[in-house]
Amino acid sequence: MSILDEEYIKFVEQSPDATILLQRGIIRYINDLGVNLFGAAQKEEMIGNGLLEFLSTEYFETFNHMIEEIEQEGHSSFQEMMLFKMNGTTFEVELKGISIHYEYKSVIYLILRSVEGKKKTEQFLMESEKLLIAGQLAAGIVHEVRNPLTSIKGFIQLSQSQYDEDKNRFYLNIIQTEIERIELILTELLTLTKPRNSHVESNDVEQLLQEVITLIDTQAIMNNIDIHITIKDKLPVIYCDKNQLKQVLINIIKNSIEAIINHGSITIEGNIEGKHIHLCITDSGPGIPAHLLKRIEEPFFTTKENGTGLGLMICRQIIESHNGSMKIRSSSKGTKIHILLPINTHKMIL
Repeated sequence: MSILDEEYIKFVEQSPDATILLQRGIIRYINDLGVNLFGAAQKEEMIGNGLLEFLSTEYFETFNHMIEEIEQEGHSSFQEMMLFKMNGTTFEVELKGISIHYEYKSVIYLILRSVEGKKKTEQFLMESEKLLIAGQLAAGIVHEVRNPLTSIKGFIQLSQSQYDEDKNRFYLNIIQTEIERIELILTELLTLTKPRNSHVESNDVEQLLQEVITLIDTQAIMNNIDIHITIKDKLPVIYCDKNQLKQVLINIIKNSIEAIINHGSITIEGNIEGKHIHLCITDSGPGIPAHLLKRIEEPFFTTKENGTGLGLMICRQIIESHNGSMKIRSSSKGTKIHILLPINTHKMIL
């Protein structure tokens, strides 16, 4: 082995990341961190094997595109893929390749980073933000539940004091309606706060919007704010994690409510743009100053006394995990948030 090769090995071993030297798809060298990542006992178990033997078949095409990018550009961006450990269990990694020379031949310097810790951190932030939203909605929820309970209590007392079949039927219908209202609100609140794994399935966007309004409407009424939903096109179902999208919409609408001083309005518009559903949330607030607009998605940046500074950052992460996009526009007349979601998205990493 030449001095140059020895320097490469030293460099690879000192890398803070799991690293593989790959030549024509064959593992030529792997550092100790890589051996540990794959759960191998020693390097010899890995060296000489093809990397595709450890790659989940559904990511073959992604990996081939990455190799083409390396050949053309000399390096690739990080790509998320699923690999197999030596014991057959799977784990998610981010892969990045760089073209280098090893033993006087062109090889790929492959960096592997486990996303398990990253995913756990993102999930923790999402759950924390959900609990914060639920806590801030609590006052409105208590108010909304107390009103039906007052009606129920009153009509039960009336039914007990005087018996009239027609009146009682009328009272009982009101009681039934109010109980169903309480059940709906509490179900929505429980759904929002309950920790759970990502669950992607087909969902009706219009119904999802109505369920969000059920939760947020009381807070809007208490702040003298009108919420209007305008659907211009018949929106198709989309594949998404319903609870994550609810979290996004509740966060955005709640921000709008807090931004509006005295009386105001919030409009939610929905229409089809090409292969995407376009949602636009517009408020009549004072808008976001330009110097703050550049920073509002920075982690932990907030202008609220009790804010975390994580809400919009998490919203963007959720939308992008659904292969969508989110843009914020603001002026002195109010703020608009545009969300684009693909109509047909079966395969997502959430």
